[in-house]
Amino acid sequence: MKRGDMDIHPSTVNASLVQFDARVLDPQLNLERMRALAVAQAAAGAQLIVFPELSNTGYVEPLEPGAAFSEASGGAHDYALRLYQAAEPEGGPFTEMLCCVAREHGVHVVAGLALRHPVLSGAMYNASILVGPQGVLGVYHKIHRWHLEKLYFIAGDTISVQQTPFGRIGMQVCYDIRFPELTRALMLQGADIVTNVWASFRQQDKPLEDEQIFTHRAYTRAIENGVFFLSCNRAGRQGNCRFMGRSLIVAPDGKVLAESRTEEEEVIQAELDLSAVARYRSFVGLLTDRRPDVYARHGAAPPLGAS
Repeated sequence: MKRGDMDIHPSTVNASLVQFDARVLDPQLNLERMRALAVAQAAAGAQLIVFPELSNTGYVEPLEPGAAFSEASGGAHDYALRLYQAAEPEGGPFTEMLCCVAREHGVHVVAGLALRHPVLSGAMYNASILVGPQGVLGVYHKIHRWHLEKLYFIAGDTISVQQTPFGRIGMQVCYDIRFPELTRALMLQGADIVTNVWASFRQQDKPLEDEQIFTHRAYTRAIENGVFFLSCNRAGRQGNCRFMGRSLIVAPDGKVLAESRTEEEEVIQAELDLSAVARYRSFVGLLTDRRPDVYARHGAAPPLGAS
């Protein structure tokens, strides 16, 4: 590939979001299922495949402060150690498998994983990894940790965007979506596509109050920044909670291109027209109309990358 070729993007990319039910502390089963699902989506024409948050370990327990540990977790005693043992070591089996699938099928994959710290034994990150045919392209460590995640994961402190043949991808994880500065920083670093991987749940005996909660959030971040926003949530049950699914893909102008309306396992697919990013931003004036100098004078420091 010649220098500059990566800047010539294909006009479209086919994306698949895999609303996957991760088995608690069973990385081997999760790995085998993810491999099969990724290969199936590649065979169906997907070029970008996204898996939810903590797909290798299942979500951390207890799911809520004061709740009981699920039977599958093995209980409170030594749970943190079992979570660490289930987490991915540097260059571990999930990374190897995803890279192999990407290389053999010419696809890119984003997956939410619990990752062991490369040096500090017992320390972990809640992470999102991007791989392509050439190998690992980027790793994002979740900056904003939800509730009890703080007991197990070190907070990340780096924001970056990764170049792919079809555009620049920025990653975030679940709760990160509630902090608009992060998506804005990714946009200012050149992101055309932002992926958010979730493990968002509700108590099983309480209905979801707002069926459009994920749509509201993804729509807002998409139109604020003129990016394709890919929101991939978990499915299934863990303890007394259900993961809420409802993954969706939103275009830069807020149009919902694909969505799940279920809490069950499902794959949603959409073709992303990358030319829509420049079309929307140039029409709306998101970049020319911003006033970071004014925001800074009123206590809102310019995000990363602002001039």
